[in-house]
Amino acid sequence: MAKTRKPTQDLLLPGAAGWERWTGVPGESCALAADGRSSGMSFGKETQTRLLALPLANLWVLPAWLQGEAGHLRDMAALHLERLGVRVADLTHALQIRSIAEREGAHLVCMTALKEMPVPLADLTRLPDEILPATACLPLPEDAMILYRELGRLVLVITHGTELVYASPLSSLTVDEHALGEVNHLCLQLGFQGVLGNVRHLVLWLEDEGDLEQIKRVTGLPAVREERPIPVMPASGGSTLVPSEILTARAQKAQRGRIRLLALSAGFALAAAVAVMAVLIAWATQERDLLRERVAVLTPQASQVLDQRKSWQEAAPAVDPACFPMQVLLDCMIPKAAEEVSMTHFEWVPERILLRGRMPSPSLALQYAREISQVPGLADYSWETPAPVIASDNSATFEVKGAARP
Repeated sequence: MAKTRKPTQDLLLPGAAGWERWTGVPGESCALAADGRSSGMSFGKETQTRLLALPLANLWVLPAWLQGEAGHLRDMAALHLERLGVRVADLTHALQIRSIAEREGAHLVCMTALKEMPVPLADLTRLPDEILPATACLPLPEDAMILYRELGRLVLVITHGTELVYASPLSSLTVDEHALGEVNHLCLQLGFQGVLGNVRHLVLWLEDEGDLEQIKRVTGLPAVREERPIPVMPASGGSTLVPSEILTARAQKAQRGRIRLLALSAGFALAAAVAVMAVLIAWATQERDLLRERVAVLTPQASQVLDQRKSWQEAAPAVDPACFPMQVLLDCMIPKAAEEVSMTHFEWVPERILLRGRMPSPSLALQYAREISQVPGLADYSWETPAPVIASDNSATFEVKGAARP
């Protein structure tokens, strides 16, 4: 049966002199992939999960006893930090609380807060999935103070049992009396606060720095020199710290993703519309070609029909009784007012009729012009009736024109 392959994680970690990139699986020792750059590095291209370990210079790591309910620890920690001069604007992403011990309703917590400093990343196109303190990747000795270098600076880390309680860079450049005095001063402050546990020894993760006898004489603690351990890949999801710069970059990346999605959707919609239009155009072209073929077939037949119709129209006066000139004249005399008409001119061809005549009065002329348009035998004509000309004896000369309707 094949083994399930664990997901590989990429870790950017501040080393002794510069940034280092480590790879590995959660809970196991990492493998060094690249090192030697002091200004920041970039994640690998084929990494499933990216972790960024912030140096202690970018963090406040402070212990405190907080009195109150566990659900209010974050708010109490923010107030405590504000009294110390550390203001946290975003309690959700810039402050992380770890509870270490509890005694009589008080909680010993380690507060980790982000400083307002730029993110040490050379490339913001590949953003980290999680940001955590660098100490979370190092196996720390129990009940000890650890001195080591981080990006060239001396840093001090103090543990309470297996838990980290304090971490900060030192102002001293070397492990000398000034640095040891600074360590003693910090221990005195933490001791007054009651947050310093039973520190058993001081561990140097430095190859050739520091005099062990001098350290024991000044601090009163036995000093041991150890090789800096290989980082252990932390499991993802253990840190809630996210710098504002990363939040902004994530929002911009998400916005660009939405814009790309909208552009792709619009492109697909446009492509679909073009495809539909192409299908419709092809179908319309096919129908047009079919119609042209039918028109080409029917055009000769239609020409024959038109020729036959024209021939029948020309022969109609001879073969169609309804088209005889005498029949047309009789139809023109059907109106009741025709009894008084004196017809002076009659002209007829199949396309038009022209009548002129006289009436005893203009009213009879108008009546005749109105009634002739209602004769059934003359329904195929549209009539034009100019105003009659009235003579001195009140008689009226009229003219009626009829045009065959198409």
